[in-house]
Parts: sequence; C-alpha cells; structure tokens
Amino acid sequence: MIKKLGIVSCLAVACAVVSPSLVRAQSNAGFILFGGIKDNALDYCLDNGTSNRTDRYYLEVKPQKFKVSEIIITYPDHFNGSFDTSDIKLRVTDQCRGGKDLELESVNWDKETRRITIVPKEAIPSKTALRAVLSNVRNPDYSGFYQFDGRVMRADVPVPVYIGSWVITLD
Repeated sequence: MIKKLGIVSCLAVACAVVSPSLVRAQSNAGFILFGGIKDNALDYCLDNGTSNRTDRYYLEVKPQKFKVSEIIITYPDHFNGSFDTSDIKLRVTDQCRGGKDLELESVNWDKETRRITIVPKEAIPSKTALRAVLSNVRNPDYSGFYQFDGRVMRADVPVPVYIGSWVITLD
C-alpha cells in the first residue's frame, strides 16, 4: 500500500511539472523572494500566458486613499509585444474576471516611452478596487519575466503615485 501511494505521489508531481499549461491562465504575482518589488507586487491574471500569442491581461489596481484620475502602466524595453487601445477597459472589481466596466475618456499608448495611460470619464472614488483589462495583447516573441509598473494620478493633486508592479511571466 505504501509503495502504491509513493508511485501515485511521484506521478502527481511529474504531471504537475510536465503540464504547466493547466495553471498558465491563472498566473499571479506569486512569491517574489528577491528584487526591489517584492513588497509592491500586484496581482494579475492572464487568459493565455504563452509567448507569441494573443492574450488578455487583468491587472490589479489596489484601492487608494484618494480619488484617481488616471491609471499609468509602463513596461520594459525588452517587451516587444503590442496593445490594442480600442480594447482596454477599467473594471470595478477585486477579482480577476467579472465586475463593472467604467466609461473611459481616453486610452493612449505611447510606444516610445512604453507607457499606457487610461483616463476614466469621471475620477474613481477612493477605496475602489479596480482591474485594468488589456485585451488583444500580442505577447512578445520570447518567454520570460516582464515587470510592468503601475502608477495612478491623484485627482486632487496631479502627481503620479507608484502603486506597485506586476511581474508577468510568459511561457
């Protein structure tokens, strides 16, 4: 009986190691042991998580103590993917999927500065949990880690405030 349990346990571990695609769509910040952002890691989910494919990113924006007038997302220069600004949304939710879409004033993607700016029609009230939903994202050609940084613009004082980073992993 003990031998059978040992074999079953080994098979379960082998399946988990060989089949990462089963959990790929539920990626999140996980455990970050090293680096400067481990205390500022933000949660995220991906629909696909595979390099060189179309994907959807759900990026957490934690509730702030002030009204928010803009969400600013920057990404590294080695991220050679692309974004569809016509399919970017802000949702009121503390979950990856679901929630209520907010009306947006504008979405701007500046390729030179590697910056996406999302401006809602009205300032977002304090203590509101959000997700920035980026659909039709073309993932980069290569797998790896990509650190996206998040900032919000205060509605009362037009100063960008760093809120954390999403360390996105692509297979």
